Amino acid sequence: MDNYTKEAQFSAMPLTRKERMYGLLDSSLVNTGYGIATWCFLTGGLLASIVSFKVAVVTALVGNVVGTLLVALAVSIISHKYGIDTYSSIGVFFGKIGMKIVFAVFIITNLGWVVVLGSMCARSSHSLSDAITGSTMPAWGITILTIVAVAIMWFIVYKGPAALKMMNRIMVPGLCICMLIMIIALISKNSFADIWNAEAMAPYPSKTVNIILALELNIGAGISWWPGIGALGRLNKTATTTVWGNMIGLAFAPVLVALLSAASAYTVGSSDPTEWMIPLGGIGFGALALFFVILANLSSGSYAFYNTCLGLKNYNVFANRKWIVVTACFLVPVIVLCFFQDFVYGNYQMLLNFSVAIFGPMSIIQILDYYVFRRKHIDLRALYDTTSSSDMRYNGGGNWGGIIILAISIIIYCVILNPATWAYASIFPYVSAFIPSCAFALVAYYLYGKFYLQRKGVGGFAYADRYEEAVKK
Repeated sequence: MDNYTKEAQFSAMPLTRKERMYGLLDSSLVNTGYGIATWCFLTGGLLASIVSFKVAVVTALVGNVVGTLLVALAVSIISHKYGIDTYSSIGVFFGKIGMKIVFAVFIITNLGWVVVLGSMCARSSHSLSDAITGSTMPAWGITILTIVAVAIMWFIVYKGPAALKMMNRIMVPGLCICMLIMIIALISKNSFADIWNAEAMAPYPSKTVNIILALELNIGAGISWWPGIGALGRLNKTATTTVWGNMIGLAFAPVLVALLSAASAYTVGSSDPTEWMIPLGGIGFGALALFFVILANLSSGSYAFYNTCLGLKNYNVFANRKWIVVTACFLVPVIVLCFFQDFVYGNYQMLLNFSVAIFGPMSIIQILDYYVFRRKHIDLRALYDTTSSSDMRYNGGGNWGGIIILAISIIIYCVILNPATWAYASIFPYVSAFIPSCAFALVAYYLYGKFYLQRKGVGGFAYADRYEEAVKK
């Protein structure tokens, strides 16, 4: 690896095609390693509480495919084509200042996800230790183990994408084998008919509300990959690898895990893998499965960690800092939040629901902006040109109209469905919260882009015309 390639993998600089390291196999493994994480298991438990297993199968598949496809089109394709990470691409749609404002919100979100993943590692370690030694760990012990887990994530991130690549080549096949064994154990102890016909454990009174909530939950699970999907996309060798890696690893694999978790919730009484894996698989297979769950969450947490640190490189204060300094600066608030890991872990649903509220309309704006207005052409030089003469510069340094549209879309979602409590408005059963918020973003940004941005010639929209003219010549 030459100095430029190494620097590009640890900075916000774009990667050239010859510097990409992931083919379809590695992309699928890395995406699966990122995708099979804490919230897949916990999502399965939430599904079991509100819908039957049959409905869980349909809503999990549809929701995850829709959510993952949206973020793949909005982020992965762009990141792959231009070799940029998720957060650098925000500068295309919201401007340099807008990017920093929006990214500040995502830092908070990723702080929560890293701690949730670290907490799952700690709880899995506790269950493993309890099964082997018979001793119960005190609450402060879980906190210490959570800190140890995020410290391991930091070390993996410090070593870079190559370390994650090697880790997932071992972890993903092992976890898949363990999940298959768990499925066989589950069916051997409970008939397939009993699982297939299982009913919701604690549903809302309205069947329609339960189904729409299940769809919202699973769309949120797919869309929640938005912050990290770009850093994976920029490392892929082809566009086909990028899309299929996303769909295999972030849509299909998590669905299988969520449904296994749901099935265990119906039959065993718990969806938390730290509680049901050993009773279901026995000391041997259960302990092995927990070990791979620990590795899976370390992998997912490392990617969330890595993606955030790449984004921090877009801030002047971090732009020229060494990678170890940038990663250490993010590690500090993560460790502080670890002391509240029990609260964060218990409210994971809120993180997931806010993800769909934010990243749903965000993806719609990006897709409309890139495919319709820019016609899939971005002036990469202008993106990295921070001077006032840059062709991609917005008035005041930010695409304020786009940011306001995004903010209103988020408010629309939260008014219809409260992400923190799942309290819903009377129109929710008929329109959901996802559809109105995304529909507003689509219509509002289309009108704003067509009648203001394109006419005023700001934000680099004219580059597509110049590029296509140059190609014709």
